[in-house]
Amino acid sequence: MLKKDGVTIYRIAKEANVSPATVSRVLTGSANVREPAKSRVLALINKYNFKPNVMAQSLYLKQSKMLGIILPDIDHPFYSMIVKELERQALEKGYTCLLCNSMQNFTIEQAYLDNLISRQVDGIVFLGGRINQTHPTEELRAGMIDALKHVPIVFVNGKMDGVDAHTIRTDEASGVRRLLELLTHHGHEAIGLLGGEIGVSSTDEKVSVFRETMLEKGLIFKEDWIHSSGYSIEAGEKDATHLIHLDHRPTAVLCMNDFVAIGAIKQFKKFGLKVPGDISVTGFDDTYLAEHFPPGVTSVNQNYQMLAKKTIETLIGLIAHEEQEKEAIVPTYVTVRNSCDEWQH
Repeated sequence: MLKKDGVTIYRIAKEANVSPATVSRVLTGSANVREPAKSRVLALINKYNFKPNVMAQSLYLKQSKMLGIILPDIDHPFYSMIVKELERQALEKGYTCLLCNSMQNFTIEQAYLDNLISRQVDGIVFLGGRINQTHPTEELRAGMIDALKHVPIVFVNGKMDGVDAHTIRTDEASGVRRLLELLTHHGHEAIGLLGGEIGVSSTDEKVSVFRETMLEKGLIFKEDWIHSSGYSIEAGEKDATHLIHLDHRPTAVLCMNDFVAIGAIKQFKKFGLKVPGDISVTGFDDTYLAEHFPPGVTSVNQNYQMLAKKTIETLIGLIAHEEQEKEAIVPTYVTVRNSCDEWQH
């Protein structure tokens, strides 16, 4: 760990009368350094304006202090919001994040997995992609199983059958039930579900919980009120158009995310329907879009800060070879805005 001015971790250790390992622990913010040794080391670090060679330090500590984050698309508000919180939490723990966008391509996703392992990151946070496939291929499953042999990986809002990985997920099922409670409280009995992709676990779970809850409550339920064209604004427009042309349409719709909700609202308004006067609309994820798109979209908040905090804590625990809860569920909550109202019978 030589510096251009000749100051090394070993020189600081010698002058502070401690071991090089103690200096490294001070540099990484470890709590396992007692006073007055810690103060002596910090004083010398400040005196020499010492900045360690990160690569040399990682070799010495056998840690890179880097985490990989693999996700489908940083442009999507859900992912950008959770990644921002993941980076914040990691930074507080002394880690730097390497962000990898798979661009919804499984080949690129696998290449990033392999690359992060070759770069010897200490751990990986995995979002979307293969862990959201209800029935992933054996090749995708095998790739993940192999990766887990080399590095700790934590899944966020996803899982893979037959893959022994730690998972942190939000309680999306509870989010669906809370939205239905809100709508029925407003007098809605005929409710539809728009957006998503069948075969993607988050969609499949929401559809299942929606059907189950509607039947439990004895609400009006028709299969053609469930329409899944994707997660985009365009998908919302397409799914709303499908409902508009039905002889009997619902008085309210749940949408798979805020993009779909915005597309649906745009299309309903285009055909002369008032939101929420003629039809109420809810979103999911509670992104900045829900807050700023008129009339303001009622949406399920994914509790991003808690989700990120639990994810990073779990991953760092695994890196330290500490026992961690296999699956943790983070509560969601509904942010009520102006896209829902009382149904006028």
